Amino acid sequence: MTDKTPHTGTRPRLSETSIADGNAQGEWLRAVIPPLRDLVRTSRDDRLIERVGREAGVRVPTHLVLALTRIGDFQPVRLSDLADQMGIGRTTLSRQVTDLVAAGLVERTPDPADARAATLELTPAGAETLRQIWDAWGSLIADITNDWPTLERDLLPELLSRLTQGLQTLAEDL
Repeated sequence: MTDKTPHTGTRPRLSETSIADGNAQGEWLRAVIPPLRDLVRTSRDDRLIERVGREAGVRVPTHLVLALTRIGDFQPVRLSDLADQMGIGRTTLSRQVTDLVAAGLVERTPDPADARAATLELTPAGAETLRQIWDAWGSLIADITNDWPTLERDLLPELLSRLTQGLQTLAEDL
């Protein structure tokens, strides 16, 4: 079971106390990692994804939004490659793709490199739905950060990109 609520107990979480003790970097990491963990968890919270869908005016079940997004990011993409990239089973993803195809958001086309396989791409309706979802995310984030100092707003994209690039490099080296 995943804890979707912020930690409010008086005892620190194990993940917070396990981070390197006894030096300035350990203190900094204890300050950075919990909010980063919470950002990732919160961004995948079904309630938030449902709100984004409502604000976008689209009706895509929350369990299909990530698959739709990833297909949009990597299209044309084979189901097996997409499952590997998403870290989920092919059977699970196949069911999700079947639902997205039935909804008219994704199409399967024969893979020109391998007639036994198919590639996945967004339909025009799928691309428009995804655009609406991203617009809604953008509006929500803009609202949340609207009263932030300009310097903090300007630095956030650069810092998040640098952190993401560092983590991607580590993942690619595995």
